[in-house]
Amino acid sequence: MTLAGCDGQGATATPTDVYANLGISLANLDGDETELVSETKGDVHVLAFWATWCVPCTGELAKLEGIHNRLEARGLNIYAISIDGPDTISRVPGFASQENWTFPVLYDPETQLLARYNPKGDIPFYVVLDADGNIIKSHQGYVKGDEVKLEQFLTEQLPAE
Repeated sequence: MTLAGCDGQGATATPTDVYANLGISLANLDGDETELVSETKGDVHVLAFWATWCVPCTGELAKLEGIHNRLEARGLNIYAISIDGPDTISRVPGFASQENWTFPVLYDPETQLLARYNPKGDIPFYVVLDADGNIIKSHQGYVKGDEVKLEQFLTEQLPAE
């Protein structure tokens, strides 16, 4: 939920039941804008950048699904952020549906958000943000076993059960 500010600057206000608005808004699979927010000061966000044509990306996201299922209740938010361009963007909804991901799939077709965190633009790439939107970890590439290190890191960052 976004509330428009009255300062004339077009800013958005954070609803009172939300700890922090991260200032990131992307279209979801339905074409609606999704604002990334932290509901508590213990929330952690993983922004995983991928594309349908990137085999290592989809392998990483398959592993992130399990991490999401295990840690979501502790405040973990994972977002699969597609950088598919005009030639492949139409494949994203079907691909996400086939994979049965339970985390949101968002679009960054001009790679503006990716460029903010990874100016080289290489994928797979993920960035981990704390509840205030500060970068606490980032990682380029994917090889089997990377997800184990990530889950250990996230478990240490999240509030205890």
